[in-house]
Amino acid sequence: MNPCQLEPAKPKRIVIIAGEESGDIHAAHLIQSLFAQNPNYIISGIGGKHMQNAGAALIADLASYGVTGLTEVLKHLGTLRKAIKQMKQHLRETKPDLLILVDYPGFNLRIAEYAKQTLGLKIIYYIGPQIWAWKAKRIHKIHANIDHMAVILPFEKKIYQDAQVPVSFVGHPLSETLKTTLPSGQQRQILNLPTEATLVALLPGSRGHEIQRHMPIFMETATRLTAQHPNIHFVIPVAKTLSLQEIRHYIPANLTNITLIAGMATDIIASSDCVVVASGTASLECALLGKPMCIVYVGAWLSYVIAFLVIQVKYFGLCNLLWNRMLVPELLQYDCNPDELTKMVNQLLNPHSDIVQRMQVGFKTLKQDLSSEKVDESLLTLVNRYLSEQ
Repeated sequence: MNPCQLEPAKPKRIVIIAGEESGDIHAAHLIQSLFAQNPNYIISGIGGKHMQNAGAALIADLASYGVTGLTEVLKHLGTLRKAIKQMKQHLRETKPDLLILVDYPGFNLRIAEYAKQTLGLKIIYYIGPQIWAWKAKRIHKIHANIDHMAVILPFEKKIYQDAQVPVSFVGHPLSETLKTTLPSGQQRQILNLPTEATLVALLPGSRGHEIQRHMPIFMETATRLTAQHPNIHFVIPVAKTLSLQEIRHYIPANLTNITLIAGMATDIIASSDCVVVASGTASLECALLGKPMCIVYVGAWLSYVIAFLVIQVKYFGLCNLLWNRMLVPELLQYDCNPDELTKMVNQLLNPHSDIVQRMQVGFKTLKQDLSSEKVDESLLTLVNRYLSEQ
């Protein structure tokens, strides 16, 4: 070989860690964008089906477990410990050019400390810990171990700036991915849903323990609403982490006006008249689609008590946190019962009710606040910038 000839550049190695369903989806979008600009990247990590389908080599699948909350973490402690051990070994062996963490702070901050202090890796954290809500002391670990925060909520930027952590507002992923152009009636036809019915979307969550706690309440509420509204129909988008049979198990035999659809949550929300949604990313999706909704959540008793003691914010739903007021009703823990939920859905089905009118005003400003027009840089641009520094 001619000594003057340069060896071809080695392909960049990127490791991405996402521990649950929504993070798995967001990571998959990034992976698709990275491969679109350079198919020679070597991308591996921890995630789920979405990351794997996008082309990442999975070291472990944590997204399918949906582990959140203290009791759920204790239940799957062995699985989590094994995944941490596997990832540490993988990072040692591959020495990636960039480590990208996506949400999942309890797990990811432990990996970040090892990756930075032991291996000296470059680390971007996308969708960071909600330190504005609880565990504010995590900012010290972030300052010590994270090279750059990529935040998706505008108010988060100042928190990291004040702590002297490099930060960019990259926009919320949902503000760009929600594309609904068809009228509601056409969407219903495509989904094989009744076009003339009053349609209520029920989103019980994507984790097994959420289904166990929410579905019995949802079904009793659906039974009562069916007695009140002969033309009502319910639809449940089933997350990819669950099977249709897991959901069907909870549906009473006499409740025949319920349709289960694998995935398709965005289209289902867009085609509905109102939504009952377990708090999380899906509630923000409902707001960006302008759908009247109620946020619900029932957690394990121990997790709820601890959360009540330590959480530092007034609201549970992300939409209400962004508005800093209760525009979307929240029925949490003991307030989430068939009596209260039935009353609430009846209000949501009235477009002239005060609660719906207030929500619609708030929805108009929310998408603009989270849009790409206000970002510092896109996530892909940030990732490219750090890869080019290698």
